[in-house]
Amino acid sequence: AEVEAIRQLKLIELAIRLPDDTTDSNAASVTIKVDPFTTVAEAEQMIFRRLGLVFTQAFGLFEANDERQDVLAPNRRVLDVISSWDTSLDDEEKVQDVQKKKKQQHHHHHEEVIADHRQEFKYLLFQAKLCLQTSGPERIEDLLRDPKAVNTIYNQAKRDVLQSRIQAEEKDVTKLAALKLQVDEGDFMPDIHRAGFLIKNMARYIPRDMLPKNAKSKHGETKLRTFEQKIIHKYEKLKGFTPQVAKRNFLDYVERWQTYGAQFFEVEQRKQLKSYPDVLNLGISPHGILLQNPEDKEILDSYAYKEVVTWGHSESKFILVVGDIVQQKRLVFKTPKGEIMRTLIHSYIHFKVQSKMQAAKAGN
Repeated sequence: AEVEAIRQLKLIELAIRLPDDTTDSNAASVTIKVDPFTTVAEAEQMIFRRLGLVFTQAFGLFEANDERQDVLAPNRRVLDVISSWDTSLDDEEKVQDVQKKKKQQHHHHHEEVIADHRQEFKYLLFQAKLCLQTSGPERIEDLLRDPKAVNTIYNQAKRDVLQSRIQAEEKDVTKLAALKLQVDEGDFMPDIHRAGFLIKNMARYIPRDMLPKNAKSKHGETKLRTFEQKIIHKYEKLKGFTPQVAKRNFLDYVERWQTYGAQFFEVEQRKQLKSYPDVLNLGISPHGILLQNPEDKEILDSYAYKEVVTWGHSESKFILVVGDIVQQKRLVFKTPKGEIMRTLIHSYIHFKVQSKMQAAKAGN
């Protein structure tokens, strides 16, 4: 009865952010009502219904700020997640604690690294946790039958490309810009889309890291003009592409990039990989596992899913066995996120197998 009484407490309205259509950020939102017991999985079900998503398996809730998003475990309570962001209460404690530990373990400095620079999250974000293929032999037909799902994945991909969250292939950048222009503006119109019309809006079409540092300098102006010429030249040829076709083509390019769709987790390794830093980003991507240097974002190593022999986790560790039947390497990483990592790998492999079976069935 007591639980029931708490259950009847007023529902709390939450705005959940989404990657949006018009800007290239997480400015869109959907509102749901939760109580103190609502879990992440239950909140996700509410969002699926609100958005009218049919293909739901690829999507989930994240805790996020404008730089980073971490996928949430389905059994956590939504309001507990939000209250965990308020670090003001335990900041004082943490500072004293870290100072004490630093004195105690001067030689164990790297043990503190992970705990020390936890960025503060600001909002809940709904997006794809599995960036499943929309093109090529591993495409997921059920996903393609849901235009709202494809649209959400497209909005997320364009945000990540333009904010330079994924390492862009330079050869594809102006093609992507032309496809996005086709989505935004429709067919090329010579009297509207004249030379110069894109210059001021280039940040909406070219990745942040590729834009000139000083757009007003001679070098900057030349670079922007060159981008514009290349984009318009490609844009003219897209006449007749519907927004949906242009989005699918956009995804077709980015799905081939190595870091596209990777969920990165901060992990610690103990000198197993001698030439690598102690703290690494372990990425779980549509194509396999990536090991990234957190400082310069360089990909140090990658393992396709066919090289992943097995994987497992405990409360504080994630274990990955890579190789083949003859030779195997066992990698142990320290992380509290092992369960989420295991689920993501399992899901990607499941969808890979499913798409192969569908292709085989279609071939017979």
